[in-house]
Amino acid sequence: MDDLLPDFTEYRIIYRDIARPTDERTMISTVLPKGLVCVHTLQTFSPYEVNPEQDDLSEYPLRSIYERAYDDKELFVITGLLNSIPFDYLMRTKVDSHIVRFKLEESQVPRLTEGDNWFHYISDRAARLNCYGKEFEEMRERLGGIDPAKEESERRRLQAEVDAASFHAYGLDREEMQFVLDDFHRVSNPRIMTEAYFEKVAEKYTHLGDVGPME
Repeated sequence: MDDLLPDFTEYRIIYRDIARPTDERTMISTVLPKGLVCVHTLQTFSPYEVNPEQDDLSEYPLRSIYERAYDDKELFVITGLLNSIPFDYLMRTKVDSHIVRFKLEESQVPRLTEGDNWFHYISDRAARLNCYGKEFEEMRERLGGIDPAKEESERRRLQAEVDAASFHAYGLDREEMQFVLDDFHRVSNPRIMTEAYFEKVAEKYTHLGDVGPME
């Protein structure tokens, strides 16, 4: 048992399994703090990859075979993209009442890494949306002491910026972006996805198209 390194020993990505294309949002993802386990209706991405080599087999405990699947910045850029309108719109074409894992894994997501356009822009904002509370104190320090977003208006602004940047990361032009926003399913009593919010995303998209992928 000492050889094992459970997923809950590191921050990791989680998403809601039960989802419908007519929900206000179909894809809902976040980052879990350390020490939490999940039931099957909450699916996770392992924070580790297991890559054993011959020399590792003599070690005890056998922890050296576990490598981070994504670093801290990548953790949040993935989370931001998974929660973005473009990815949500894509997933709505693939689900009935559950997000089937293979359909999620086959879906197209921009592979943003350090040095790519929009990497820091999306990662930094997604981190500020996720990293509040004492459970994320360590992660905030690992990210350089970020300030989590708590006020509702600031959170809406940051999410709209993530959505707008994600459209750019997907390489969608203004006409394509507007088509997705116009065609995105509306519920009768939206909590977040109001017409005003869609307009804000479109405004942010235009602004970011002018200024480019700022840090």
